[in-house]
This record gives sequence, structure tokens and C-alpha cells, in this order.
Amino acid sequence: MVGARVVRALPSSIRYTAGEAGAQAWWLADRGRRAAVLANYAAVLGLPVEDRRVARVAARAFRSYGRTVTDFMLMGALSPSELQGRLSVSGAEHARAAVSQGRGGIVALPHMGSWDFASALASSLGYRITGVTEPFPGSLDEAVRQTRAKHGMDVVMAGRAAVGGIARALQANQMVGLICDLPPERGGVEVCFFGRKAVVPAGPAAIALKYGSPLIPGFSRRTGPGLYHVHLDPPLMPPLNRRGDREAIKSLMQAVVARFEIFIAAHPDQWYAFKPVLH
Repeated sequence: MVGARVVRALPSSIRYTAGEAGAQAWWLADRGRRAAVLANYAAVLGLPVEDRRVARVAARAFRSYGRTVTDFMLMGALSPSELQGRLSVSGAEHARAAVSQGRGGIVALPHMGSWDFASALASSLGYRITGVTEPFPGSLDEAVRQTRAKHGMDVVMAGRAAVGGIARALQANQMVGLICDLPPERGGVEVCFFGRKAVVPAGPAAIALKYGSPLIPGFSRRTGPGLYHVHLDPPLMPPLNRRGDREAIKSLMQAVVARFEIFIAAHPDQWYAFKPVLH
């Protein structure tokens, strides 16, 4: 990954300044995206969309994203032990309790902090974690896969191929990480999110109902250069004998989103909601 090698060669102060500047330029240049982004953060803050505080939080979120991308580019140069030394954790007992039942666990995450650093938590607890991702262009895809594999994440591509990988992980009593706060390209389930209508992926709840696996809401947040805190909430247990039940799926995803609201409200400028979410 050429970009990563360039970033690693830069002095620390310049690395993050460049990452922030790139993200800030994206925020300023993409006028079509800005209206949707402001609507998202206005709902989170409970303020009118024209309030200047909304724009300030949105701009901070873009800069935060730039810093997180920089951290990911540096991640490949870290050993697993070095990476784990950059993580702090709360709620690890909830992951252990979930897998003690023998059906694996589904960690449900919003787009906050670094989901790659969050996935490294599983390794620090002695588990592998399977994540679902979209392919990256060209040679970047393999570089990203290698970085994630180095730190204990098995990557499966979104789509039908993901179903088998997720099933195998849960049946082996392993962890699965799914990001599920933004609208999917197809399908999804409608929920109430910060008092607004939103469509989120139905997959985490549907999978939990199918395999009887606990859903563990969590998030990560950046606490300093290359430093992250990962938090896990108590698991949500899927009701029995409701496999494929649309109302059960909606209810379970609504419960997940209710946890996300708490996480996001506490750290709104680390939520990367850069597309229409809240309507």
C-alpha cells in the first residue's frame, strides 16, 4: 500500500495534519453531501440544522475521520502486541459471557472510531473475529486484507459469500463483527433513530435469530494518536423460535439502535454519518 508507506515516512505531526486536511477538503467540497450530513448531526444534537454548532460538530467528525484513516495506514507496521498496547477496553466480560454459551457472538458496531482497532479487541481476548466488508479497488484490497488478518480478523466479502463465513464462525463459537448503523444498498429494516426514521441492516438481528447468537452492541472511540477505547455493552439475547420473523428482527435492531444512540450522543464528532441516515 504505497499511501501507507508514504504516511509512515512522514513525521507524526505532519501525518495527522495531512489526514485532517484531506478530510476537511472533502467536507468543504462535497456540497451535495453536506445537507444530509448536517441533518444527521442536527438530529443527534437536538438542534436546528442551521445552528452553527451543528456545522462545527460535522466538521470535527470529518477531521476525526481523517485522523482515523491515518491510524489505519500506520496499523500495518504494528505487531499484534503493539496494537493491543494501544487499546483500552470496557465490557470485555460481556464478550466472554456471550461465547460461554457456545453459539459465538455478534458484535454490532456503528461507524465510530476505528472498527479495525475494535476488531483487534477480539485477538486480545483470545478470539478470532470475522468481519464483512466491501472490496477495495485494485491492489489496495489485498493490502487491507493482509493488515486485518495480521491483527486477527478474517474478512469475508459482502454478499452471498458472507453468509457461509458468518455461519462457520458462529458455529465454531467465534466472534462476528457487523457495522449496522447506516442504510444498506438493498433491503433493511426501518427503526426510530434519534427520533427520526432510519433504515438499518436487518442482517445482525436475522443472523442472531437464526443461530441463537447473542448480539453485543459496542463502539470504539479515538482517545489520542493511534489510541482507541473499545466499549462493549451487555448482550441482547434473541428470542427463541422467531427465526425469520420480521417483527422480531425489527424489535432486535431497534434495541441495538437504542444502544447506538447512547454511544453517539456521548461522542457525536466520532460518528461517521457521511450519507443520508436520519429522515
